[in-house]
Amino acid sequence: MRASAGPGSFHEGLEEAKTTWLFPDDVIRHEFRARAEDLHIVTIDGDSMEPMLSSGDRIMVDTSRRVPAPPGIFVIWDGMGIVAKRIEHVPHSEPTRVIIKSLNPEYQTYERDAEDVNIIGRVVWASKRL
Repeated sequence: MRASAGPGSFHEGLEEAKTTWLFPDDVIRHEFRARAEDLHIVTIDGDSMEPMLSSGDRIMVDTSRRVPAPPGIFVIWDGMGIVAKRIEHVPHSEPTRVIIKSLNPEYQTYERDAEDVNIIGRVVWASKRL
């Protein structure tokens, strides 16, 4: 499986792979329930998802999973950059709206029309330095 780390050209908002991360096929299929070509590694930059995700942590994003049902942590393009946020849909909203949250209470929660949010994929795994 390929991983992205460091600057590179963007494909659907994700960097080109600079490093290879190896995961057994069984882990990809059974633990991540994904296809290897849909998985990308992204480095967290910033503190908006503290304490769960810290700057420098690596997350694995499944780009085949772009619908926030059930709610969870997703990687999105927020108009200025690629960020990880907790996304959940607003039940019975018309048009469909989503709530975008940072886990760090220093950041504001906001709502957007679902069609205006570019969800790149669901976070399915994280790695951090101790």
